[in-house]
Amino acid sequence: MKQSIVLANFEKSSDEITKYFTIKYSSNYHVIRELQNQRKLLETPLLQAKRTLRQLEQENESIKRSTTRQTDRMKGTFSSTFTRPNSQLDTFVQNNQCLDINAGQIQLQNMKMIMENLQKQTESLNFQLYWDSVFEFRQEQYLYFFVRSQTQKTLWECIFLSDIVFSFIECQIKENLVQNKQNKQQEMKVLIKLVVENFALFLNQMIKHAKQRNQLVEQLQNMINLILERNNPCMNFVQELKRNNSFIRTIMDKQLQQVNDGIQAIIITCRYQLLHLNILDIGISRPQLRNAIYLSTKQIKNQEYQSPLKTLFKVSNVINKRQSQGSVDFEGCPLIRQELQKQLCIIMDLDETMGHYNEQLNKFISRPWLLQFLESIRVFSEIIVFTAGQQNYADNAISQIQCDHLIDHRLYRHHTMYNGIHFIKDLRKVGRPLEKTIIIDNTPISFQLQQDNGILISSWQGNSDDIELLQIKDLIIKIAQSNVTDVRKALKKYRDYISRNNR
Repeated sequence: MKQSIVLANFEKSSDEITKYFTIKYSSNYHVIRELQNQRKLLETPLLQAKRTLRQLEQENESIKRSTTRQTDRMKGTFSSTFTRPNSQLDTFVQNNQCLDINAGQIQLQNMKMIMENLQKQTESLNFQLYWDSVFEFRQEQYLYFFVRSQTQKTLWECIFLSDIVFSFIECQIKENLVQNKQNKQQEMKVLIKLVVENFALFLNQMIKHAKQRNQLVEQLQNMINLILERNNPCMNFVQELKRNNSFIRTIMDKQLQQVNDGIQAIIITCRYQLLHLNILDIGISRPQLRNAIYLSTKQIKNQEYQSPLKTLFKVSNVINKRQSQGSVDFEGCPLIRQELQKQLCIIMDLDETMGHYNEQLNKFISRPWLLQFLESIRVFSEIIVFTAGQQNYADNAISQIQCDHLIDHRLYRHHTMYNGIHFIKDLRKVGRPLEKTIIIDNTPISFQLQQDNGILISSWQGNSDDIELLQIKDLIIKIAQSNVTDVRKALKKYRDYISRNNR
């Protein structure tokens, strides 16, 4: 009997094969033993393949978790089209519709003009052009195009260092402190050159991903190529920025060691900002520098102008300003002027809270139980969608999940407060009493100003077994039925209960 035929007829364990052949071929033990050996040879690659498959599945789960964290960081960074990074290795959101090419080119031209005039030692250095173009282009609003937090951090340093360098050099030039000092002039030229290179690198990275090419983009690209012609081609975008930032900080540290009563205000300010780059707020740092320039270049420098400056730049002061959000602009508020007609106001986040955008389907998918949740709470609650996404994207998403008729009001990205990195939802601006307002969001930093009003929900990425909306529905119904005067107290009791039971 051929062994191949016997093997083909039996897909059983080795023990069963042994038992079968012992009964049927009692004297042919050598045949049984050989068949068992061949069975082991066949099973060994299968076991190895199973182990390899298990390892691949574990690695795939790890990549999914990493992608989820990347998606959380990209919260509220959509454009008018459904575009997202192709993978976690992609460091850029391919979007050029929001990029103001003209304003970027003007800022680069103004910076380049100041650099060339400084190299030629001409007296026509108009630093006001720099500040005008900086406030017009607002480079900080484009940092969320970059996915990696390390890239965003490096670019933040570039912006702050650029402001510091131009402020310091402006005071040096206006006070004639670099005349007949060759070393100082050379250091000023190097600083300006590094700052201009940083901005050119940033614009180059932005327009490299532009979807359309036109004459304006080509002109800007030619200008960038002239500035970066001698750069090291072996270094990537972030490495070059880090290298330039390191050189700038080193030179500035040396420059700020000098003591000069004439520009003491700008020296104190630059020292402080260099020391605390990681906690600076662009809305605070620039007014500080502008104020310091005024004090340093004013003809009458009385002590009364300098004394408050020394207490202005303490770390605690900046942190307190951040926490109090004293710079919040309430012009045009409340955002919703109609009075609250129902018992509660429920504010819902959109992305990863109400649903998730599926790249493969090119479609926004609703979270399980979303419609049932909205229909249940709509009886006694006003429902507001407050998203950090663009208006056209949000409207398309809401239309796709077919819940337009269940939503009373919509608020979008331009209604949030941008702090340079995150879009913050300030509930005070909505126009609803905080004691009646609950916000449901998967990103706690979005409602950091009113944490007591928030219910934190997990980010939903497509899991069909998710039931969190059902659980939150029961909680909201209980709060409404209890007729509490302040929902924040009820939410605090709920959080305390969850905390005790999760110990």
